[in-house]
Amino acid sequence: MDKKGLTLQGITGMHALHILNAVLMMATGIYLTTHFYDTLYPSGLGGASTLCDVSAFWNCDVATHSKVASLAGVPIAFLGLLNGLFLIGASLFASEAYERTASAVTKYNAMGTLFLLGFSLVALGGLCPVCTVYYVLSWIAAALFWKKGINSWVPDVKVAGIWLAITIASSVALSQYTTGRASKLANVSTQVVSQYKTLADYGDPEPVSPFVIHASTPNFADAPIRVSVFSDFQCPFCKVVAEQMPQLARRYAGKINIQYFFYPLDSACNTSVKSAMHQYACRAAMLAACDPAKFNEVHDEIFANQEKLDLDSLKALADKHGLTACFDGQTTRDAVLASINGATKFNLRSTPTIIINGKKIEGSIPNPHFHAIFDDLLKK
Repeated sequence: MDKKGLTLQGITGMHALHILNAVLMMATGIYLTTHFYDTLYPSGLGGASTLCDVSAFWNCDVATHSKVASLAGVPIAFLGLLNGLFLIGASLFASEAYERTASAVTKYNAMGTLFLLGFSLVALGGLCPVCTVYYVLSWIAAALFWKKGINSWVPDVKVAGIWLAITIASSVALSQYTTGRASKLANVSTQVVSQYKTLADYGDPEPVSPFVIHASTPNFADAPIRVSVFSDFQCPFCKVVAEQMPQLARRYAGKINIQYFFYPLDSACNTSVKSAMHQYACRAAMLAACDPAKFNEVHDEIFANQEKLDLDSLKALADKHGLTACFDGQTTRDAVLASINGATKFNLRSTPTIIINGKKIEGSIPNPHFHAIFDDLLKK
């Protein structure tokens, strides 16, 4: 009589489902690992893929910038890749010992994903879409072994030891790779400046924005470094850029002007957007546009509370700053629309989009890249 086993009976329907599920686990792990490095350690101008930037809630960057995104320089997503690879191995090297170990691994992995799911919902106020796909695949893997395979919480010592050794060795190598990417990030000045110089020159946005983040000169056009930020208050990368601008203003004090343009990814006020991708972005923009004199303070508070942004929090902020009367006013809406219209000649596709002396950069870039570009501009 054949012994029970998901991977011990040849390629059955459930076994084929297990293989497909494991391949998809690997694929999500590869995507998320790549996204981690493209986001935090980019090798050139521009950021990571925006494929999973679905909304303010469903966004991969919520997880990528979190404290649990990596351990000792190793992205958590890489462990997901290894889990998928290990489960494929259960089919390639079918044995009772391997299946018992795989069964235990899927259970502990499923418990880990439940923790990450809870952490994302409670601490981050959002979910990474691709991460969520991985969570579901993990639960399917555990269910398959529980229902159709050897159901075990205790792995085979020899198989588990081999797998642990592979995990440790590959993680150490990846940690060193992360260190190398971090070092390289600070030494790509020539490459970044060269790429910047090849970009089309659109000229500065017109008219000048009344919403000023930093002014070294009374006239925006008079500064040797001119930065225009097209941003959305519910965009996680926009929050990163919002935190970078004061740092850059301090470093290049007296030489830089930074202006802000509203570009909500919300069809409620932006006709270029076909859906309310960020459903509170227009209302947040209108609040920040109420009073240019209070713009910076309101701008900072909205971004600081981005994860909790909703209509009630915006109304509370409006009341706090005495802006309730203009929150829904036509004058304020017109100011936001004028800001959105300033993006027309730049053919904006996403936020943040940063215009540096007339040249467009889509996405966030690290401070060393800004420094390289700015230092080169100052040489002129």
